[in-house]
Amino acid sequence: MDGTLYSNREYGQFQEDSQVRRLAQYLGVPYEEAASRLETSRKAHKTSMGQHFLSFGISMDDIVRWREEEIEPAQWLSPDPALEFALSSLSKYFRLALLTNNPRLVGYKTLEALGVRHCFEAVVGLDDTGCSKPAFEPFRKILDTLGLAAGECVSIGDRFDVDIEPALALGMGAILVEGVEDIYTLPKFLNSAAIA
Repeated sequence: MDGTLYSNREYGQFQEDSQVRRLAQYLGVPYEEAASRLETSRKAHKTSMGQHFLSFGISMDDIVRWREEEIEPAQWLSPDPALEFALSSLSKYFRLALLTNNPRLVGYKTLEALGVRHCFEAVVGLDDTGCSKPAFEPFRKILDTLGLAAGECVSIGDRFDVDIEPALALGMGAILVEGVEDIYTLPKFLNSAAIA
């Protein structure tokens, strides 16, 4: 979702900063120390922010709640007609679902803010499995939700280690994109493949 369906560096930074502030409050330390601890953890283990927060002793329920309380996509995003056109075109031939490391509610709100909610059949978020990508559980959950085998699905995302590598390991197809501009061009390639 973030970095794939929209590009907004300031919003991405806000999301991280808001969660580091909550981490600092939880740990009872200044923001700078919480940010430093998170950076140290990231250097030691390449995984999602949610998994790092779990390693600090924060419950998944708190991680989900903090994000739901802090993140309001409509304050940062607006309808994207080019994205809506691309996803509407794709949804004629493919079943679309969103798999996000944010809570499901944030996923729905993001799709609403972008004006593309109607294109998606399902949303699976952090609160659905208690795990975040690159763990396999979220990918398995989206397959179960859609009732599809891995070989029938393609994961599209902007991070190889989080969106692509686990999908390929499960037997899914995968497309690495650099941002939403790449999503705009997907119908040219995927729709013709679906028709053939």
